[in-house]
Amino acid sequence: MGKKILKEVKDIIIFAVIVVVSVVVIQSYALASTKVQQHSMETTLMENDFLFAEKISYIFTDPEVGDIIVFLQERPEGFWGNPIGICIEDTLGKFKRDDPRMRYVKRVIGLSGDNVDIKDGKVFVNGEQLEESYTKGMTDARNIKFPLVVPEGQLFVLGDNREYSCDSRNFGCIDKDNIEGKVVFRLWPLNKMRAF
Repeated sequence: MGKKILKEVKDIIIFAVIVVVSVVVIQSYALASTKVQQHSMETTLMENDFLFAEKISYIFTDPEVGDIIVFLQERPEGFWGNPIGICIEDTLGKFKRDDPRMRYVKRVIGLSGDNVDIKDGKVFVNGEQLEESYTKGMTDARNIKFPLVVPEGQLFVLGDNREYSCDSRNFGCIDKDNIEGKVVFRLWPLNKMRAF
């Protein structure tokens, strides 16, 4: 009887380890979940919306103008900067109720090599005005001198709520390596559930 109980406990422990490892691998390399913390993407996304971002497509393709992405403000060197290290630190942070990394949710506006300009409250990419029915408020230039050419390996991003968004107008272009994924689904609130 004792051996049977020990075998069952061992099986439960092995199963739990497999589940934890699977979740870490999926969270690190396939899907990420995030919660919108600010008002910068209104009215497309609202504060406290719960989102899923997929990580696989950007392994094979580059982001496109219009994609909504989740990215890290900065990525540390070494183990804590790779996907598994980030996942472990995030998980530990949830137990401490502490978000160890600053994440942003923004829309891709300019790709590497693109010429981006902001004038008269409008955004121009390579001389063409963007049709942006999703924006809220006027787009001002802020701290960046325009026009600018997006450097190789970087992206120019803006929040949809232009007057209240901290974005590339404040901190400049972002490194593609800091992207965590492309927002593909809003799970919460349930009455606004949708795919992007």
